Amino acid sequence: MSSKLFTIFTALYYYILVVKCGRVKRVVNGYEVACGAQPRVASLRNITNDQHICGVTLLSPLFALTAAHCVQREPHQYTIQINNYCQQPPPKAQVLEIITHKLYDRLSLAHDISLLRINVDLDDVTWLNDTVLPKSSFGLAGQCMIYGYGYADLKSKQTSEILSVAKVQLISLDECKEILGPVAPEYDSGMLCAAGIEADSCQGDSGGPVLCNEFEIQGISSYGLSCGVPGIPAVYTSIGPHLQWIRKVTNIR
Repeated sequence: MSSKLFTIFTALYYYILVVKCGRVKRVVNGYEVACGAQPRVASLRNITNDQHICGVTLLSPLFALTAAHCVQREPHQYTIQINNYCQQPPPKAQVLEIITHKLYDRLSLAHDISLLRINVDLDDVTWLNDTVLPKSSFGLAGQCMIYGYGYADLKSKQTSEILSVAKVQLISLDECKEILGPVAPEYDSGMLCAAGIEADSCQGDSGGPVLCNEFEIQGISSYGLSCGVPGIPAVYTSIGPHLQWIRKVTNIR
Protein backbone atom coordinates (compact mmCIF):
# COMPACT_ATOMS: atom_id res chain seq x y z
CA MET A 1 0.00 0.00 0.00
CA SER A 2 1.39 3.42 -0.92
CA SER A 3 2.08 5.95 1.82
CA LYS A 4 -0.65 8.22 0.44
CA LEU A 5 -3.27 5.46 0.51
CA PHE A 6 -2.16 4.46 4.00
CA THR A 7 -2.58 8.06 5.18
CA ILE A 8 -6.09 8.24 3.68
CA PHE A 9 -7.03 4.87 5.20
CA THR A 10 -5.76 5.92 8.62
CA ALA A 11 -7.66 9.22 8.45
CA LEU A 12 -10.90 7.40 7.56
CA TYR A 13 -10.28 4.89 10.34
CA TYR A 14 -9.90 7.72 12.84
CA TYR A 15 -13.06 9.42 11.58
CA ILE A 16 -15.28 6.34 11.64
CA LEU A 17 -14.09 4.73 14.86
CA VAL A 18 -13.11 7.76 16.91
CA VAL A 19 -15.40 10.56 15.78
CA LYS A 20 -18.48 8.49 14.89
CA CYS A 21 -18.11 5.90 17.64
CA GLY A 22 -17.81 8.35 20.47
CA ARG A 23 -14.55 10.10 21.11
CA VAL A 24 -16.45 12.37 23.49
CA LYS A 25 -16.72 9.97 26.30
CA ARG A 26 -19.61 8.78 31.30
CA VAL A 27 -18.27 6.37 33.67
CA VAL A 28 -20.22 3.20 32.82
CA ASN A 29 -20.61 0.73 35.73
CA GLY A 30 -18.89 3.15 38.09
CA TYR A 31 -20.26 4.30 41.42
CA GLU A 32 -21.47 7.66 42.68
CA VAL A 33 -19.07 10.02 44.43
CA ALA A 34 -20.18 11.28 47.85
CA CYS A 35 -21.24 14.91 47.96
CA GLY A 36 -18.21 17.13 48.58
CA ALA A 37 -15.63 14.37 48.04
CA GLN A 38 -14.33 15.75 44.72
CA PRO A 39 -15.69 19.29 44.22
CA ARG A 40 -12.83 20.09 41.83
CA VAL A 41 -14.34 17.75 39.22
CA ALA A 42 -16.97 19.96 37.60
CA SER A 43 -19.27 20.02 34.57
CA LEU A 44 -18.49 22.11 31.49
CA ARG A 45 -21.81 23.26 30.06
CA ASN A 46 -23.40 25.03 27.13
CA ILE A 47 -24.36 28.43 28.53
CA THR A 48 -27.38 28.67 26.19
CA ASN A 49 -29.23 25.48 27.18
CA ASP A 50 -27.26 24.50 30.32
CA GLN A 51 -26.53 21.04 28.87
CA HIS A 52 -23.47 19.11 30.04
CA ILE A 53 -20.69 18.92 27.44
CA CYS A 54 -17.56 17.59 29.14
CA GLY A 55 -15.81 17.17 32.44
CA VAL A 56 -13.42 19.80 33.76
CA THR A 57 -10.99 19.92 36.70
CA LEU A 58 -10.55 23.07 38.78
CA LEU A 59 -6.81 23.55 39.30
CA SER A 60 -7.03 26.79 41.26
CA PRO A 61 -9.43 29.72 41.78
CA LEU A 62 -8.20 31.07 38.43
CA PHE A 63 -7.70 28.04 36.16
CA ALA A 64 -9.41 24.82 35.08
CA LEU A 65 -8.27 21.96 32.85
CA THR A 66 -10.16 19.99 30.18
CA ALA A 67 -9.72 18.29 26.80
CA ALA A 68 -9.10 20.61 23.86
CA HIS A 69 -11.77 18.96 21.69
CA CYS A 70 -14.36 19.98 24.32
CA VAL A 71 -13.81 23.72 23.85
CA GLN A 72 -13.92 24.60 20.16
CA ARG A 73 -16.15 27.66 20.55
CA GLU A 74 -15.76 31.08 22.16
CA PRO A 75 -15.25 31.28 25.96
CA HIS A 76 -18.52 33.15 26.58
CA GLN A 77 -20.45 30.16 25.18
CA TYR A 78 -19.43 27.97 28.14
CA THR A 79 -20.05 27.90 31.85
CA ILE A 80 -18.76 25.56 34.57
CA GLN A 81 -21.11 24.04 37.15
CA ILE A 82 -19.53 22.76 40.36
CA ASN A 83 -21.97 19.91 41.03
CA ASN A 84 -20.01 18.11 43.77
CA TYR A 85 -19.74 21.19 46.01
CA CYS A 86 -22.88 20.26 47.99
CA GLN A 87 -24.75 23.50 47.45
CA GLN A 88 -28.10 24.05 45.76
CA PRO A 89 -28.22 25.46 43.25
CA PRO A 90 -24.66 24.39 42.37
CA PRO A 91 -22.18 27.28 42.14
CA LYS A 92 -20.86 28.30 38.74
CA ALA A 93 -17.61 29.52 37.24
CA GLN A 94 -17.35 31.87 34.29
CA VAL A 95 -14.98 30.92 31.45
CA LEU A 96 -12.92 33.98 30.57
CA GLU A 97 -10.31 32.54 28.21
CA ILE A 98 -9.47 29.24 26.49
CA ILE A 99 -5.77 28.42 26.11
CA THR A 100 -5.22 25.33 23.94
CA HIS A 101 -1.87 23.57 23.67
CA LYS A 102 -0.08 24.62 20.48
CA LEU A 103 0.56 20.98 19.43
CA TYR A 104 -3.10 19.92 19.66
CA ASP A 105 -4.18 18.00 16.54
CA ARG A 106 -7.92 17.75 15.79
CA LEU A 107 -7.58 14.59 13.72
CA SER A 108 -5.35 12.42 15.89
CA LEU A 109 -6.30 14.23 19.14
CA ALA A 110 -2.62 14.36 20.10
CA HIS A 111 -1.99 16.83 22.95
CA ASP A 112 -5.73 17.05 23.60
CA ILE A 113 -5.52 19.59 26.41
CA SER A 114 -6.78 23.11 27.12
CA LEU A 115 -6.52 25.44 30.10
CA LEU A 116 -9.49 27.64 30.97
CA ARG A 117 -9.04 30.95 32.72
CA ILE A 118 -12.03 31.17 35.04
CA ASN A 119 -13.84 33.29 37.61
CA VAL A 120 -15.41 31.16 40.37
CA ASP A 121 -18.67 32.48 41.83
CA LEU A 122 -17.88 31.57 45.45
CA ASP A 123 -16.95 33.67 48.48
CA ASP A 124 -14.59 31.00 49.81
CA VAL A 125 -12.13 29.56 47.28
CA THR A 126 -9.35 28.64 49.72
CA TRP A 127 -10.11 24.93 49.15
CA LEU A 128 -8.75 25.42 45.62
CA ASN A 129 -5.35 26.65 46.78
CA ASP A 130 -3.81 23.19 47.29
CA THR A 131 -2.32 21.89 44.05
CA VAL A 132 -3.47 18.64 42.43
CA LEU A 133 -0.69 18.75 39.84
CA PRO A 134 1.82 15.90 40.11
CA LYS A 135 5.49 16.54 40.74
CA SER A 136 6.16 14.29 37.75
CA SER A 137 4.74 11.34 35.81
CA PHE A 138 7.99 9.39 35.64
CA GLY A 139 7.38 5.69 36.14
CA LEU A 140 3.61 6.16 36.29
CA ALA A 141 1.94 2.73 36.48
CA GLY A 142 -0.73 0.74 38.28
CA GLN A 143 -4.32 1.69 38.99
CA CYS A 144 -5.95 5.11 38.97
CA MET A 145 -9.47 6.54 39.18
CA ILE A 146 -11.51 8.20 36.42
CA TYR A 147 -14.31 10.67 37.11
CA GLY A 148 -17.18 11.89 34.96
CA TYR A 149 -20.74 13.11 34.46
CA GLY A 150 -21.40 11.22 31.22
CA TYR A 151 -23.66 8.26 30.43
CA ALA A 152 -24.41 6.18 33.52
CA ASP A 153 -25.52 3.34 31.25
CA LEU A 154 -25.71 2.85 27.50
CA LYS A 155 -29.51 2.43 27.39
CA SER A 156 -30.50 5.77 28.92
CA LYS A 157 -28.00 7.83 26.89
CA GLN A 158 -28.43 10.66 29.37
CA THR A 159 -25.71 12.46 31.24
CA SER A 160 -25.94 12.89 35.00
CA GLU A 161 -25.75 15.71 37.51
CA ILE A 162 -24.08 13.29 39.96
CA LEU A 163 -20.36 12.61 39.67
CA SER A 164 -19.30 9.00 39.11
CA VAL A 165 -15.95 7.28 39.61
CA ALA A 166 -14.37 4.04 38.41
CA LYS A 167 -11.03 2.28 38.63
CA VAL A 168 -8.77 1.86 35.60
CA GLN A 169 -5.50 0.07 34.95
CA LEU A 170 -2.78 2.02 33.16
CA ILE A 171 -1.23 0.11 30.26
CA SER A 172 1.80 0.73 28.07
CA LEU A 173 1.53 2.41 24.68
CA ASP A 174 2.94 -0.77 23.13
CA GLU A 175 0.05 -2.81 24.53
CA CYS A 176 -2.39 -0.05 23.59
CA LYS A 177 -1.18 -0.13 19.97
CA GLU A 178 -1.65 -3.90 19.80
CA ILE A 179 -5.31 -3.51 20.78
CA LEU A 180 -6.35 -0.22 19.14
CA GLY A 181 -4.23 -0.42 15.99
CA PRO A 182 -4.15 2.78 13.89
CA VAL A 183 -6.21 4.79 16.39
CA ALA A 184 -3.77 4.20 19.25
CA PRO A 185 -1.78 7.29 20.25
CA GLU A 186 1.74 7.80 18.95
CA TYR A 187 4.69 7.83 21.33
CA ASP A 188 5.19 11.59 20.93
CA SER A 189 1.48 12.46 21.23
CA GLY A 190 1.49 13.27 24.94
CA MET A 191 -1.17 10.62 25.58
CA LEU A 192 -1.58 7.52 27.77
CA CYS A 193 -3.90 4.49 27.75
CA ALA A 194 -5.92 2.83 30.49
CA ALA A 195 -8.38 -0.05 30.53
CA GLY A 196 -11.44 -0.10 32.76
CA ILE A 197 -11.72 -2.60 35.60
CA GLU A 198 -15.41 -3.59 35.31
CA ALA A 199 -16.12 0.02 34.29
CA ASP A 200 -15.10 2.56 31.67
CA SER A 201 -15.48 6.15 30.53
CA CYS A 202 -18.16 6.88 27.95
CA GLN A 203 -20.02 9.69 26.16
CA GLY A 204 -19.95 12.86 28.26
CA ASP A 205 -16.83 11.94 30.25
CA SER A 206 -14.30 13.64 27.98
CA GLY A 207 -12.28 16.30 29.75
CA GLY A 208 -12.69 14.60 33.12
CA PRO A 209 -9.62 13.69 35.18
CA VAL A 210 -7.60 10.56 35.81
CA LEU A 211 -6.55 10.82 39.46
CA CYS A 212 -3.70 8.72 40.82
CA ASN A 213 -2.19 8.56 44.31
CA GLU A 214 -5.52 9.80 45.68
CA PHE A 215 -5.61 13.40 44.43
CA GLU A 216 -2.92 13.84 41.73
CA ILE A 217 -4.27 14.53 38.26
CA GLN A 218 -2.29 12.42 35.79
CA GLY A 219 -4.62 12.37 32.79
CA ILE A 220 -7.62 13.84 30.98
CA SER A 221 -10.25 11.69 29.29
CA SER A 222 -9.88 12.08 25.52
CA TYR A 223 -11.32 9.31 23.32
CA GLY A 224 -12.17 5.64 22.99
CA LEU A 225 -13.72 3.11 20.64
CA SER A 226 -16.30 1.71 23.04
CA CYS A 227 -17.92 2.08 26.45
CA GLY A 228 -17.31 -0.49 29.15
CA VAL A 229 -16.02 -3.30 26.92
CA PRO A 230 -13.53 -5.43 28.90
CA GLY A 231 -9.98 -5.26 27.59
CA ILE A 232 -10.53 -2.29 25.28
CA PRO A 233 -8.50 0.67 26.57
CA ALA A 234 -9.46 4.32 26.36
CA VAL A 235 -7.01 7.10 25.54
CA TYR A 236 -6.21 9.95 27.90
CA THR A 237 -4.07 13.06 27.64
CA SER A 238 -1.05 12.56 29.89
CA ILE A 239 -0.34 15.44 32.28
CA GLY A 240 3.39 14.69 32.59
CA PRO A 241 4.48 15.86 29.10
CA HIS A 242 2.36 18.99 29.52
CA LEU A 243 3.30 19.81 33.12
CA GLN A 244 5.83 22.52 32.28
CA TRP A 245 3.32 24.22 29.94
CA ILE A 246 0.57 24.09 32.60
CA ARG A 247 2.86 25.60 35.23
CA LYS A 248 4.05 28.32 32.87
CA VAL A 249 0.51 29.41 31.96
CA THR A 250 -1.04 29.11 35.43
CA ASN A 251 1.97 29.87 37.65
CA ILE A 252 0.91 26.91 39.80
CA ARG A 253 3.84 25.12 41.40
